[in-house]
Amino acid sequence: MRRGAYAKAVLSASLLAGASSLGGCRPDFAPYNRLTSLRVMAIQSEPPTPDPAETATLQALVYAPPGAPQPTYSWSWCPFTGPAGEGYPCAFNGSPLDDATLAGLLAAARVKLNLPLGDSPPALDLGSTPTARLTNSIEPEILDAICAGGLMDIPPSDCANGFPFRVKLRIRMDGANGNPAEQVDTVVTARWRLDAATAENGNANPTIDALFATLVGTTPQEIDDQALLTLPRDVQTSIQATVPDGAAETYAGLDDNGLPATLRERLFLTWFIESGDTEYARTSFIDGRTVFEDLEKNHWTPALKKDYAPGTSRLFVVIHDSRGGVGWKDGIVNLESAP
Repeated sequence: MRRGAYAKAVLSASLLAGASSLGGCRPDFAPYNRLTSLRVMAIQSEPPTPDPAETATLQALVYAPPGAPQPTYSWSWCPFTGPAGEGYPCAFNGSPLDDATLAGLLAAARVKLNLPLGDSPPALDLGSTPTARLTNSIEPEILDAICAGGLMDIPPSDCANGFPFRVKLRIRMDGANGNPAEQVDTVVTARWRLDAATAENGNANPTIDALFATLVGTTPQEIDDQALLTLPRDVQTSIQATVPDGAAETYAGLDDNGLPATLRERLFLTWFIESGDTEYARTSFIDGRTVFEDLEKNHWTPALKKDYAPGTSRLFVVIHDSRGGVGWKDGIVNLESAP
């Protein structure tokens, strides 16, 4: 399998984004990982899979073009969603789902399961600030019954890693300084743990320690937020993201034959740049199939000045693990004034 191909399949399933420009249609021939317009590169839940009664903080890694106004945020969540072709609307049995309907469904579930009266579920609207908070406050017995297909006439769900639901972020940006008005909707799958995490099954968001570039004939130099490093244009430069070995956690799960086993998380990096191209848009680590160091390595060729005039370019590297953990690291470099 070509390096990064598996990562593309997994990330496409977990990060579902659609963008529409309010300023009209325009062709987009840039590679997936080149940043040219408003973009949500990742959404993180901290913790990634909260225990019952635990509150998670949601934040997004958002790119807005230089000179563009700050985007506005609109967060929401939904335990039941409609089909992908309709944009994953928040719906139950084909009808829009609102707070009152969800509260009624949960009240009926408590009666059916002989549970005491419970608190109201979290509001579906999570607010309009850059970060949002969401508590795993629906009784595990109800979530278990939904997963098993024994409640609300909902087909069984795969809840091996927790109860799945959707988080949606809509960001909007007004037009300014030559940038069009834009709106981007991003929908991701998040999960609530059905019982308290044990030490062997806890999950932490993976991290990236640092970013480096190695110019020909030199030692690696860090790419940070100070723009201290200058890269040549139209020259392939080695770049690296240093990822701690512990970012790929081990956990108790099922192997490919469905048998209990101790597994190691798969890791995926997506390399976003403002200028030029990278050798790989994504790199991956799969225990027993790929080498961990290959996850960390890539090459970057910044564009010629005629194709990208600014004198700096940002690099964003997003790390995902196979259980829903997300992290990122970014830096900025100077670009040679010519060619």
